[in-house]
Amino acid sequence: MNEIITGMDIGTSKICTVISQINKNGDIEIRGVGVSPCTGLKKGVVVDIDETVKGIKSSVSQAEHMANIDVRTVFLNVAGGHVSFIKNRGIIAVTGENREITKHDIVRVIEAAKVIAIPSDKEIIDVIPIQYIIDGYDEIRDPIGMIGTRLEVDANIVISSTTSVENLTRCIRKADLEVGGVIASPLAEGEVLVSQDEKELGVCILDVGAGTTDISVFKEGTIVYSKLLPVGGDHITNDIAVGLKVSLAEAERLKKQYGFAMADMIDEDEEININVIGSQNPVKIKIKDICEIVEARIHEIIMLTNKNLIESGFKSSISTGVVLTGGGISQIKGSVELAQKILGIPVRIGSPDYIGVSLPTHSVAVGIIKYVARHKRDMLGTGAIETKDRRLNGQFRLIDRVKEFFSDFFQ
Repeated sequence: MNEIITGMDIGTSKICTVISQINKNGDIEIRGVGVSPCTGLKKGVVVDIDETVKGIKSSVSQAEHMANIDVRTVFLNVAGGHVSFIKNRGIIAVTGENREITKHDIVRVIEAAKVIAIPSDKEIIDVIPIQYIIDGYDEIRDPIGMIGTRLEVDANIVISSTTSVENLTRCIRKADLEVGGVIASPLAEGEVLVSQDEKELGVCILDVGAGTTDISVFKEGTIVYSKLLPVGGDHITNDIAVGLKVSLAEAERLKKQYGFAMADMIDEDEEININVIGSQNPVKIKIKDICEIVEARIHEIIMLTNKNLIESGFKSSISTGVVLTGGGISQIKGSVELAQKILGIPVRIGSPDYIGVSLPTHSVAVGIIKYVARHKRDMLGTGAIETKDRRLNGQFRLIDRVKEFFSDFFQ
């Protein structure tokens, strides 16, 4: 099995591309990683196609060079706050020989679950089976091979903005690549950051990126809540720049080097020199001044998270705690302790457990790969798993190809 799967996380400040190979045992091996700055998105939405394409090409080029593989197809993400989840049931009659349920029946019942009225500006990007029901017997996870006359599925239908998906897809095409599928970020992160037991009992993934914060709650094995907050790590950088009158680059450096989320734990007298705009000589400030700015913004992010969880009614569902990930605040010392103090529940840092991609900033890209590797047989009509000799092992269905051709031609 020499399948190559490429996951791409298109974020507000960076694009992360991870190339993986599925070995003969079905395990994921990371082959290449590329991270490139991106200024083409704001709050998870494409605002500059050319800049986004530039970031995509740079990120893919880095990963290809490391992996020594030419990438044709990528699976990309759409932020959790830009998707919604609707539960629906699909029902079919089992028509096969001896009434044995086959993979074809699974395809049919999932297609039946997708028959749902949605607004014209939305589209279905995924279907997540919650349970199968055979002749009234429920809580079945894998019905293939069982006997029955009627097959039902309870599923979460993942719906996203057509405009968001189309703009992301257009950027991928302009970078001379194919889109294998679009995965909701929370589903990807759920593959690598939390266990199945945590999903069953109740867990929250808090992904604080550069421009947004994505809140996702899992319960009884599936996602039950997702919310996007328009605040992230870049707001901390901007606060430091304004408060201390330094450039954004200097503010980012100060945040990473001296930032601490709990200012009371910092020595009152410790000082450093900073480069203030308009001053030719370095200016001395207390490190605690930086930490107070950092703490104020992180406090706001966590407070907003807590408010949303309470108002949604899902905070009580979080039995196993909160997993903090993303590059916004997870790498700032004291963030976990502050979040735990405000939320009143256990908080830990979440990152992928793979060599070379073990930072919180890699969570979505690696999660996409694991999601596709685990669910690829269900990703009908969108699949594009590449083989090591660079041939496509699965192609878009003909009707999808035709639709894509006319869509591009008349846009």
